[in-house]
Amino acid sequence: MLILDEPTSALSLQETERLFALLRDVRARGVAILYISHRLDEIFALADRITVMRDGQVVATLPARDATREQLIRLMVGRDLQAFYADLPDPEPRVRLEVRGLSRRGVLQDITLSIRAGEIVGLAGLVGAGRTELARCLFGVDPYDTGEMLVDGQPVRIRTPRDAVRLGIGFVPEDRKLQALVLILAVRQNTTLPLIPMLSRLGIFQQRRERVLAQRYVEELRIRTPSVDQRVMNLSGGNQQKVVLARWLAAQSRILILDEPTRGIDVGAKAEVHKLIADLARQGVAILLISSELPEVLAMSHRILVMREGRIVAEFPRSQATEERVLAAATGHASVMS
Repeated sequence: MLILDEPTSALSLQETERLFALLRDVRARGVAILYISHRLDEIFALADRITVMRDGQVVATLPARDATREQLIRLMVGRDLQAFYADLPDPEPRVRLEVRGLSRRGVLQDITLSIRAGEIVGLAGLVGAGRTELARCLFGVDPYDTGEMLVDGQPVRIRTPRDAVRLGIGFVPEDRKLQALVLILAVRQNTTLPLIPMLSRLGIFQQRRERVLAQRYVEELRIRTPSVDQRVMNLSGGNQQKVVLARWLAAQSRILILDEPTRGIDVGAKAEVHKLIADLARQGVAILLISSELPEVLAMSHRILVMREGRIVAEFPRSQATEERVLAAATGHASVMS
């Protein structure tokens, strides 16, 4: 028997297809496979029977051929989702973030993009295309060699994440446990990490203000935790991701870079994160949304940029974007794009 828990979370499309071929081969040789995934397309592609769990209990088992995506979502969440992806507001005219000719030797080449207030720009591409590397440069984690950045029309130079935070930029990295959260610290401490100078007076940290602020966002984002003193390592993946988002809400970020914001969280939490992203756009936040899930990029973006080999190679308005056209641009098959 082979048990696989989210085996494709860090795999490219081609690697996922190779894995599926191997799994079908071992299944044909009599190996029993328990395949655990939040990605429903994978379940339908592989499974003979589907068992749905919710809150630690089995709620249904049914043949895969008789199941529908909507039925599984309803079983997983315990309610009907009128809209799995939130409605998007119309963006404002003013440009929040503009990047001109940004390059980093061997990594990024001549990146030019803009994001308006209230706009969600999706960034698609295969693993290794340079999406995460671009996010890290924009937030000051990694340096760039040439190029220009403007925030609200003013030229800026971002050398460190501290510079980015001062300019109102927040960053949700793709690996929340290794790159975003301090797992042994409490929810309140993780929420207020960028705000330590603001929450200090005469060199003394004001823990009461920290607690009040953290509690506000725990309630606003419906983070399921016994208290703001709970260690964040003890929360579910979806609630950990909400803590990361709460951090940048508390910092009142005007620009948000979201790298795989729904990776590894369940369907219900994913819908809540989508709603939160749309609400932030409605408040005028400019959002760069990086995701390997094409349905998410297509449904949650006003515009989609596609990267390949460190370059932006295509741009599609939402009305013209399809999975086929985005994949064609990501892989370089121009004939499929037409």
